[in-house]
Amino acid sequence: MRLASGPFVCACIACVVIAGCNEEKSSPPAAPRPARIVEVTPHNLGLVAQGAGRIQPRYVSRVGFQVDGRLVSRDVDVGDLVKKGQKLAQISAVDYQSKVAAAEADLAAARAAVDQATPQEARYRTLLAQGWATRAAYENTLKVLQSAQAQVQSAEANLRIAQNQLGYTELLAPDDGVVTATYADPGQVVSAGQTVVEISTNAEREAVFAVAGADVAHAKPGMAVKVWLQGRPDIAVTGSIREISPEADSSTGTYTVKVALPSPPPEMRLGAVVVGRAEVEGQEVVSLPPSALLQSGDGPQVWVVGQDGKVHRRAVGLLEFDAGAVVIGHGLSAGEKVVTAGVNALAEGEPVKPETEVE
Repeated sequence: MRLASGPFVCACIACVVIAGCNEEKSSPPAAPRPARIVEVTPHNLGLVAQGAGRIQPRYVSRVGFQVDGRLVSRDVDVGDLVKKGQKLAQISAVDYQSKVAAAEADLAAARAAVDQATPQEARYRTLLAQGWATRAAYENTLKVLQSAQAQVQSAEANLRIAQNQLGYTELLAPDDGVVTATYADPGQVVSAGQTVVEISTNAEREAVFAVAGADVAHAKPGMAVKVWLQGRPDIAVTGSIREISPEADSSTGTYTVKVALPSPPPEMRLGAVVVGRAEVEGQEVVSLPPSALLQSGDGPQVWVVGQDGKVHRRAVGLLEFDAGAVVIGHGLSAGEKVVTAGVNALAEGEPVKPETEVE
């Protein structure tokens, strides 16, 4: 049999090709992949710092004598309660009593010289007025009187100094408080300004903590801190941060934070161990299941479902990571939908169908 050729054959081939194209166009698109998602709900990351410290006095006075001498008595010991003006110690007063006696004698001599020069000046003033004395003679007697009067003023000042030094031989408490340390014993020679007794004011107490640098960055003066006795949470008071050390301790690397305590209970004695707790609102963050993070890429990433129903990679800032949740600091906005399961099986731009939405 002879096969036909020409235009008829070409037409047949064209019909077959067109039919094949129609079959491809009519094939249904791939169904969206099911995906479990969670809606982004930002919240504040609360920061909590807790640590142990000690009760210390706000004011500590290290008192000593204002003059040198040998300590003859110390009337207080560590732990004694003292009142303002109470005698704490005494040094030998013999030399200072002698200085007072010498100053008194000098003052008496100066006054006697004034008593002698006063009528002499008056007599020469009269003679000068009557023309019986020269002005030079009168001026000489006047200078003698003025010199004697100056000597009186000097002697009076020296006497006051000697009397003050005699009074300094007794060491008095500058304020009410409790003796927390002693630095000299009877028989010891002490110098002016040397600390003999340390007094801590018991009325104003504060809690002192050593805080790590990561936590002290969030602390501010005036921040509220709850303080309670270690082992006695029922004995508590709320104070406020009064002072933050500007530099870290050279040995521990921690910063000293002092918390003022208004009307602390009597049980919070000086030296008592206490626990402090401070809470502060942190930045706005997003918490997601750990399964939402992609295990590929240069940094933390998640799949975000766009308005077109397709997934898109999104780089995020990771703050915390544990077995229960991951905390995202930035990269996501409220209301966005993030895929939380099967993230490693998805591809960029792939359509998904949410299975469940968790608010």
